[in-house]
Amino acid sequence: MMTLAMHEMDHIPDDIINCGPPPALWKFITERSMGEVVCSVTSQQYPFAQLARMLMLWEQLKVVRMRYPNMSDSLNYSNPLHDWNTITQAEKFFPEVGMCVDGPNLLLN
Repeated sequence: MMTLAMHEMDHIPDDIINCGPPPALWKFITERSMGEVVCSVTSQQYPFAQLARMLMLWEQLKVVRMRYPNMSDSLNYSNPLHDWNTITQAEKFFPEVGMCVDGPNLLLN
């Protein structure tokens, strides 16, 4: 049986071919989505039914957002969100890659 780490290692060559060098890959969005899925499923008896229900609710929210695009602006009472399009001091921009990567985790020669 293949462990999760071994399975990830199996995909590295394809990821490099399809997406470029490893420092240019950013999997935060995927990991965050998977974390939301894991937290939403709490039933040990019917996990797939609960997962299907959560996915259906998320899709319904997408439809509401598409139907009423300015709804979040009128209901937002919190502080302004961080502008994720700006580069922070912990990041470095590589024009040849066209992406931001986390500065301390770079493994470049």
